[in-house]
Formats: sequence, structure tokens, C-alpha cells
Amino acid sequence: GQNECNEQNGVPAMKILAVDDDLFILELLPMMAARVGFTDISTASSGAAALDMLNKGDVVFDCLLFDISMPGMDGIELCGLVRAIPAYKKTPIIMLTAMTDRDYIDRAFMAGATDYATKPFDIVELDARLRAVEALVVAGTRAVASRRTKAGAPQSHNMQSQLAGLSEEMQIEGNEKLIRCDALKNYLAQLSRAGLASSQVVAIKIDHIETIYAKASPDEFLYALAEVADTIGDIFKVYGYMMAYAGNGFFLVVSSKASMESSVALEDEIQSLLDERGTEYDNSDPLDIEITIGNPIRPSSSKTQQARKTFDRAIARAESRALRKRTEPRRPNIRLVRKY
Repeated sequence: GQNECNEQNGVPAMKILAVDDDLFILELLPMMAARVGFTDISTASSGAAALDMLNKGDVVFDCLLFDISMPGMDGIELCGLVRAIPAYKKTPIIMLTAMTDRDYIDRAFMAGATDYATKPFDIVELDARLRAVEALVVAGTRAVASRRTKAGAPQSHNMQSQLAGLSEEMQIEGNEKLIRCDALKNYLAQLSRAGLASSQVVAIKIDHIETIYAKASPDEFLYALAEVADTIGDIFKVYGYMMAYAGNGFFLVVSSKASMESSVALEDEIQSLLDERGTEYDNSDPLDIEITIGNPIRPSSSKTQQARKTFDRAIARAESRALRKRTEPRRPNIRLVRKY
């Protein structure tokens, strides 16, 4: 199978831990996974047992499958606790559940889930999700190897090497609704038709991000991103939202905001809050952050219109608006009064 081929090509077979209180599922999952080439599966029948295995560290797992509905510690609580283990901060976690309510989906992704599979799942779905995780694991392994190579090479300060770093996703702490970009794609894919019909996607671009990135230290750059993320959260929290940082200064927001009006007023509101924050570099120079928001997109309920296409369209709208703004004078900074 494909899994064994990867091992022969120098990529170790993916080690999977499945956690479920249903012993039938714990017998079924390894058999289904083995049929599509994933044979290295360990099991645990409770959250406590799983935590014990993960904390001991005898085996480092590449993928975790957690049932949500378990007695004692449920899968969402387990997910949050596992994300606190340094070795498992980025490990793909797939939640397994029969529950499709948006509240459960939101809570799972906020706790750190990468993907969400609803029971009963078939072998085709399991294969697709494990392949997607395998691709993430392989990409992560290559990225680590690349960083090690770069660390051993002479340091280059040219613009090309800087922009390579600028395009990367970065871990921004402090906001449970700020999740990884691949997780946000999976989140959008999990929403029901009704959920999609009441959601919208917007992209928020940090203008002149290359200039900020070139001038800032790594800590200062992360601080700037965190300031923007916090401000976005302050505005969108009244609607309900999930968000990801996509690299290159772009944030993607999936919100439950009902109306689909132009983003100009929203842009002014976020910009005004950012201006009030008075963000600075460590040397007290002003870290002037300006943002652009593209007009919102209603996610398509068609399975052929994948989340990636929706996100790409949202980013293109923000880019297009940023280009138009360069030929327009900036509007007066008027603080809007919001009604709650």
C-alpha cells in the first residue's frame, strides 16, 4: 500500500493513536485503516489512558483520532490538554463524532482540532482524511529538514529569503478562535447547508507587510500580527467567528455575520481600533499598521467549490481593494460608535 511505499522512500509510516470508549470502534478503526495502507495504529479506551500514553512519550504519534463523546474526559477536553503537551502542539487531530451541531464543531476547532469526521464514516472518507493528514506530516517533516539546512548555511539577508519567511503560516498565541489555516478549511467544509448560508468569509490584508517584515525582529513581527488578530477578534466577536493567519499578511475570517454589506465600514472600524492601540517597535518607533478588507463572500454549498477556492477568492478581493486604495487618499479616521 501507499503507507508502506512511503516508508521505503525514506518517510516513516504514520503512527496513529485512536481514542474511543466504544470497543467496537477501537476494533473497527485499525481494520479499516489497514485496508487503505495505514497499519501502525495504537488504541486507548479513555482520555485519561491516552494522556498517559502521550505524556510518557514512549511512542511519538503523527496523527490522533479522538471520539468526542466519552465519559469522564470527553474528546474536546482531551484535545485541549494534548495541545498543551509541547510535542503535540501541531500534531494533526481528527475528531470522530456523530454530532454535527455547529456548537460542537466550533468547540472542537477552538480546542485545537485539525479536522472533524462524522460517524458513521466509511472507508473512503477515512482514507481521504488520513491521506490529508499524511500530506501534512510529510510537509512538516520536509519543512523541519529545510529549516535545519538553512540554519547550517551562511545567513542571507536578501529580500528573496525574507519573503520566503513572510509567506509562512506563523503560530500566533492568545486567541482560541485563531486556528491553523488547514483547520479553518476543514471547519468550513464541516458546516451544514444552513450553516454555510448564514456564514460569510472575508480576507483582511496588512498593507505594506513586506516593509514591516523587513524592519521588525521576529518577535516584533509576531507582536504586530497578534495586535491585528486581537483587533479583528474585538470586532467580530459580536457575530461569532473563526479565523486563521494565511501568511503574507492575510487573515481569513469565517463569521456568522448575517448581512453582506460592503466591507468599507468594517475596515474603518478595525483601522480605528488599530490606530488607538498605538503599536510600536521595541525602540518606540511607531509600527504603523494599515489594513484592507475585501468584500465578503458567501461560501458555496456545492462540494465542488472547495474551501480553498472560497479563501482564494476572498484574498483576491482584498488584494484588488488594496490596489484601488493606492490611488485614493486615505479617508479621515472617524471612530464609529457600535450598537450592541
